[in-house]
Amino acid sequence: MKAKNSQNYKNLNLIKKQGGQALIEAVFFIPIILLFLVAIIWFSRVMLTYQQMHTAAKYGSDLIAYTPFSQKYIKSDIGDYLCNSNNIGRILDPNKLEVLVELNDYTPVDYNFSIPNISDFDPSKFASELGGFSFDESKTSYVEVKYSYEIPKLLQITGRQNITLKVRLELLSGCGNKGYSGRQK
Repeated sequence: MKAKNSQNYKNLNLIKKQGGQALIEAVFFIPIILLFLVAIIWFSRVMLTYQQMHTAAKYGSDLIAYTPFSQKYIKSDIGDYLCNSNNIGRILDPNKLEVLVELNDYTPVDYNFSIPNISDFDPSKFASELGGFSFDESKTSYVEVKYSYEIPKLLQITGRQNITLKVRLELLSGCGNKGYSGRQK
């Protein structure tokens, strides 16, 4: 009988030691789990902001291509889209937002020519008449949206204080709009 009681006491001591071990493991792992949870939530917010910036840049490139709006108007419209309190998504801080718009419209080309008689057609003369009928493809119009993000203190273990998100969409010159003549100043 005495052996059974001593066996029960040993089991009871073993259970008490395991309970203390579980408590110590929980104390070590709960902060790590919380750190991962904060990191996931923060990176989700960053990705949502990036998606919102991409949508705004696409909207700006559509304005360049299909409207005669000026550079100043397009910049302010993108800023309003991202920073206005009526925004459905995340409202960005206008002090951390930078919007760049570059317009490189093409000059309309007058390509009026005539061929009086098909038998008089000379390909070399025809090519010289069309000499100005090419676009400078090296010039692009673009919309660039940048936003600075402060990294939370808890996640600054990498040594960085902030990150900058950047979205840039480009259009070839002469894409969509009719060029200089229709563009507002």
